[in-house]
Amino acid sequence: MVKTVLRIDGMMCGACVAGVEGRLASVDGVNDVKVDLAKKTAVVEHEGVADEALLMAVLDAGFKGKVKRGLLG
Repeated sequence: MVKTVLRIDGMMCGACVAGVEGRLASVDGVNDVKVDLAKKTAVVEHEGVADEALLMAVLDAGFKGKVKRGLLG
């Protein structure tokens, strides 16, 4: 199992979190999603899903995202 952390810009409320979680969870190969509104991040556990597919799901939810890499990601 792979864990990817995404930085998500623009989330402001619980509905935003629910929208992002729902879109990410609907991607084939995603097993678990945890979105943190305060940190503006999503932790996605998956079976080797491409970063682009995860970022497209975030975009489909109406937000911009990027993959966090290392401490500065």
